[in-house]
Amino acid sequence: SKSAIDFLGKEWKYDCMGCAIAKHALIPPGGLIYEDKNFTLQQDPEIPIKGFLIINIKRHVHSITELSEEERNALGQLLTTAVNALKNLNITNEVTIIQEERSKHYHVWIFPTHSWMEEKIGKGVFHLKEMCEYAKKNASDEEKMEIVETVEKLKKEFKNSY
Repeated sequence: SKSAIDFLGKEWKYDCMGCAIAKHALIPPGGLIYEDKNFTLQQDPEIPIKGFLIINIKRHVHSITELSEEERNALGQLLTTAVNALKNLNITNEVTIIQEERSKHYHVWIFPTHSWMEEKIGKGVFHLKEMCEYAKKNASDEEKMEIVETVEKLKKEFKNSY
C-alpha cells in the first residue's frame, strides 16, 4: 500500500491512485471536475497549482497506444474541452501537456502557465519539477482555497460546454 498527502493535508492510502480515484475511494480536493465511463478529470491532488489538471483513464493501461479508437477520440475531446475551460475562465493562457509511460494507469497532465512561474523560476518544461516543489512549499491556505473554488468553476464550465 502507498500513501500520499493531498495539498489540503488529507492523507491518502491506496494501492493504485488512478483506481482509487476512479472508484471514488479517494476524492481529490474539490472533487472530480468531470467523469464519464472511461475517464476522470481532476485537479492534481498533491501539487497546489491552480488549474493543474489530470485526465486519468479508469482502466489499467500503460500507454496511449493501448487505448481503443473510441478512447483516443474521447481523450482528444476531453483534453480540448479542459484546455478551453482553463482559458475561458482566465486561469491560464498557455498550458504544457505531459504524458509518460511509467505509470500503470495512463494519465495526462495539463500544466498551466502562471506569471509567478516565469518570475520566480523560469519558463518551459525544464522547470516543471521546480515549479511543483515551489508550489508545495509556498502555497498559502488562501491560494489552496482558491484552487478548490476554481475546481467548482471548472465543473460548471464543463456542464455548460461538454
